[in-house]
Amino acid sequence: MNGQEIFLGLSYISRKYIEEAETETVSGGTGKAHRVRRPFLLAAVIALLLLLVGCAAAYVLKMEHVKISSGTDQRDYSLVDGVYVKDPHTVSTTTLSMAGLKGSNAYKACADFYAYETELRVNKSESGDWTGYSDALNAKAQELAEQYGLKPEGQALTFRTLRSMCDALGVERFVRDSQDVSIDIDQGFCRDNGNFFVLLRFAFPEDQGYEVTYTSGALYWNRQDTFSSDYITLEDRGDWVERNYTTSAGNTVLILTSPSQERGYIICDRGEALMTVWLDVNPEFLSEDAGVVSAEYQHMTEEQLDMVADALDFAIQPNIPTQADVDAQAAPPQEATQNGYTLKLKSVETDGYVARVVVGITAPEDVDIESLNISTGRTFFRTPDRDSMGGSGAFNDVTDGDGLANTKDLVAEFTESFQDGLRPFELGATWDLDITDLYVDKWRSTSRVLTEGDWHFSITIDENCTNYREIELLSEPITLKASTGWGQDGTDCLEAFPVTSVKLRSQSISLTADTGEKTYADFFCFNGATACVVMKDGSRVDILNQCLEKPIDLDQADYVLLPGDAKLPVPAAQ
Repeated sequence: MNGQEIFLGLSYISRKYIEEAETETVSGGTGKAHRVRRPFLLAAVIALLLLLVGCAAAYVLKMEHVKISSGTDQRDYSLVDGVYVKDPHTVSTTTLSMAGLKGSNAYKACADFYAYETELRVNKSESGDWTGYSDALNAKAQELAEQYGLKPEGQALTFRTLRSMCDALGVERFVRDSQDVSIDIDQGFCRDNGNFFVLLRFAFPEDQGYEVTYTSGALYWNRQDTFSSDYITLEDRGDWVERNYTTSAGNTVLILTSPSQERGYIICDRGEALMTVWLDVNPEFLSEDAGVVSAEYQHMTEEQLDMVADALDFAIQPNIPTQADVDAQAAPPQEATQNGYTLKLKSVETDGYVARVVVGITAPEDVDIESLNISTGRTFFRTPDRDSMGGSGAFNDVTDGDGLANTKDLVAEFTESFQDGLRPFELGATWDLDITDLYVDKWRSTSRVLTEGDWHFSITIDENCTNYREIELLSEPITLKASTGWGQDGTDCLEAFPVTSVKLRSQSISLTADTGEKTYADFFCFNGATACVVMKDGSRVDILNQCLEKPIDLDQADYVLLPGDAKLPVPAAQ
């Protein structure tokens, strides 16, 4: 608000009151009253208005308050009439801090970290040597924390369940009751310095005519007394819209959206922390036809964004969790039946590199689950005393074939790799399987919790569940193509590499190649084609992330078919 607007506001005040503020009635010695002007009082009134306006402005959050940098980036493709076409060009970018507001030490440290990381990335890219990259970033983070008097990033805390993490944070719910949007918390991550994030899933009623009925996002909490390297880099075409919105609970938030960008943001200054929510407000859907990649966007309405802001609880008061909270977690429940639902471990099969686990579900007799799309809320499959480099695996439901409506099976293919380089699923190893909650239509707009519960299974790898046989498919090195990434239009970037070994197992396949400086190379899926094992009877078993779709009899395997129609015959029994 400027001076002119202030005086326009004063024009709506009765002239009588302005005059009374401007003059004073004084009685003279003759008993007659006369008026004396009081310009200083009027000036004081205006100064007070200016002060009040200034106070109000302090609570209006703007993009500028979290902006740490402007820059440029390169794009290889442009979207023209819904189709991606080759068009190398430069775009403008804006980087925002998720650590704190401008002027705070958390903001300054994040800005310095971003500048350092940007320069380091450029230098590493030019040299091609990425050795020590992570160590350099970690050292810089520690240095900046000390420089600005902030708590360091701290250690990650490993909670067995999301519920345990929320209990340690002292947050019962991250959302408020809402009839307009359903928000599920899928999983989360927190550090012992109090910073954390949770992944979110949003579902809107399908009968309201919305383009977007389901989307995903995340909520970040970064404390102002703690270092955080979290930031966002936006493509800035000059069409970002920022608006302040006061939620139904009375919290003021900044909503950032762009009609040309997939992701939008909701930011709330909590004083002690900055809360940042991102969500896909304009989800993009890609399709390919004869090498032409098309894109279609769906768009959330402003009303939907307000619904999301109203449904999220921006008044949470999280605790700072510690390792003691992890150690104090309740022991995994041993009951197979919880809330009327029984889970039973049916079978485990492994070739040493993939473990196929089948768990049976029995619902109450009056509940029909046969027609439902069931999955788990959260799953952990891990073994103690080995340093993991990452793994994957998720349960999908299948019919169990017993003809009962209240029973079904869950099947998962788990993979894991360890820093020791040894076979993941060794004889004698004990693995813990933890399943939290059962969902219906997870990742869909109709997602809902079927039942809450925590189920724990202890699995020992023994001779009864292992088949370590493997067949080498190569007698000499060959050259094969692999995808090393994607262009801006979503198509694969292909390169050829020398391959020295391809080993086929009953549940997986492994490939050894010299990919040079490339950190990513996928030989099994590109250009819309997926590798498979062709059996002697002509049937095919797809290879997904080097895992076979289902276990096979190696003696019945004929050849492996790779994308591009490369065939690798399976030699006679080895």
